[in-house]
Amino acid sequence: MEVEINKLCVEVRKALVLWDDVFSKANTKYESTDADWVKEYCDEAAKSVKLAMLQMRLMGFSITPKLHGLECHLVHQMRTVPGGIAMLIEHWVEQYHQKAAEAEKLWAAHSYEIQAEFYACREQILNNPDTMKATAKIAESKRQVKRRRKESTVDKENRIKAGRVQVKQEVQAIMDSMALEEEAMNLDGNLGSS
Repeated sequence: MEVEINKLCVEVRKALVLWDDVFSKANTKYESTDADWVKEYCDEAAKSVKLAMLQMRLMGFSITPKLHGLECHLVHQMRTVPGGIAMLIEHWVEQYHQKAAEAEKLWAAHSYEIQAEFYACREQILNNPDTMKATAKIAESKRQVKRRRKESTVDKENRIKAGRVQVKQEVQAIMDSMALEEEAMNLDGNLGSS
């Protein structure tokens, strides 16, 4: 029983690593407009999706409409939306809805006129040159902190990437062996019909 559980854990880990790779690629906002770069990047994403879907099928999971959408439509969208689909991903939309709902709760008891005045005052304050300078100073301070954090996490990111590569290679080997077995079966079938 314990062996079966360990085997299942290994298979689930593979699936999670492969999907992590897919979502990482989908969430990347690419600055390059070079058609060759975008094609190569999207081809890599298509391969990642194919490997993740193969792992799901090997584990015996049913293919839900969301998985179908990822398998058949994700990469096409990545190719056609300039800069990628990172800004369209669900969690970004969800965050926007949460902020709007929060504002609605805060100001729901007030008339639309008062809400409009509040937003107009807020925009005026945000466009004030002194406010803009202070905001830029805060943003630069945050960027410096982020840079220091990023430098300390480079090793961790490299380990994660190495793990992704290893899992992708394992599943690719399975897919290749399945293709060879299928090819051999087709050859055997053809020999008997001659």
